[in-house]
Amino acid sequence: MRGEAFYRNLFRLMNEHFIGLKFLAVVWEQDQALTRFANSRIHQNVAERKASLSVLATRGNKIALATSNDLTVPGLKALKEKLETMLEFATPLDYEFSLPEVSVGYPVENVAESLKKVFAEQRASVFDRMLKIAPNDVQLFGYVSDNVTENVIMSSNGTFLYQSFGGVSFNVVAMCDSASGYASGVAKSYEELSVDEKVERAVRFAKMSKNPVEIDPGSYTVILGPEAVSDLFMYFGWLCTNGYTHELKISPSAKYLGTKIGPSELNVYDDPTHPLQLPFVYDLCGKKREKMAIIENGVFKNVLYAHGAALRFNKKPTGHTFSLDDLDNSVPVNLVVDAANTPVEEILSNTKSGIYVNRFHYMNIVDPQEAIFTGMTRDGTFLIENGQLTKAVKNMRFNVKFFEFTQNIEAISKEIETVASEYFPQIAPYMKVQQFNFTSKTA
Repeated sequence: MRGEAFYRNLFRLMNEHFIGLKFLAVVWEQDQALTRFANSRIHQNVAERKASLSVLATRGNKIALATSNDLTVPGLKALKEKLETMLEFATPLDYEFSLPEVSVGYPVENVAESLKKVFAEQRASVFDRMLKIAPNDVQLFGYVSDNVTENVIMSSNGTFLYQSFGGVSFNVVAMCDSASGYASGVAKSYEELSVDEKVERAVRFAKMSKNPVEIDPGSYTVILGPEAVSDLFMYFGWLCTNGYTHELKISPSAKYLGTKIGPSELNVYDDPTHPLQLPFVYDLCGKKREKMAIIENGVFKNVLYAHGAALRFNKKPTGHTFSLDDLDNSVPVNLVVDAANTPVEEILSNTKSGIYVNRFHYMNIVDPQEAIFTGMTRDGTFLIENGQLTKAVKNMRFNVKFFEFTQNIEAISKEIETVASEYFPQIAPYMKVQQFNFTSKTA
């Protein structure tokens, strides 16, 4: 880590060498390391340090964006020259643009001491814990990763914000013959990383998944694990919470915002303050991020506005600008599907018949207007008979209309987990849902 003092000096240099140019600048610097394992053996250790400076410049209602990994004075001068040329040939925007309001704040440091100096042996020790859980007939595949990131937001009108954060993540596929189980996890430090219970579950599911039976397509009662719940709500977050597409009336939110879409126990937030999240305190325009309800007591309550969309439609930005390449699009990066009050064991024991789904894969959007998603089950799908997981089920393809899915939620667990989703860590519970539609068998 370079630390805040280094970037304050960089800010001073930018103000000296970017005179006459209005700008918003974002610096990313990240140290990331990864240990991969396969067939229960470590086969790769990689580490990377990368830094980038992205500068958005504006003049005459035009904007230009350029990026460099050269933070020296010559690098800054070259970047300014490039921006000047780009602005000369840029097309004026179709809305009135302005830089974000000035934002200042104390430096925010969310890096655990144990992440400030990490070696491959630390990641290997996590893998050793996994090996002790897996019997000889189960092979493990996956990774353990750690990272420390520094992010700085600066502007010509006086914004200077420094935030650093770090995290540890893993995923593991347990294989027993051709049967598999899966788990993942994310935490702020190695000390907080929950490994044992999740790996035990992945191993148990792999051993239980031998000799799966086929069932007919149709609508079933399902219990979804946190990985599966996370997948569905990740797609909901990307497709349905963007204020830009909402204002254009090309998002499902145009139809469902403000309506009760599920039970009162359903609460979904973008929450950087949640103790299990990796907090993103400021967005890339320097907007302080607070806990924001997306679904509250079953009501689809809010959509999110990035800086550009807020300017276009005369809305207040909500702290969801995460790309200078696209100032219109917003995304909830600290998504939390909140817990309710029922223990998962009680949910299971009260289910006479149904299907348990550990996770999905190959998810996609079938109909963006109605939020219809498709995908397949994977790594742990079982019949539920008289409150128990019994026979493994061959993987099935599903089609689900999200806003019917939420109306069919019967129970939400009090247990929640942090999972390593495709883009950002997410927090999710178990859910019991009626009339979940499996459309076909898979090979």
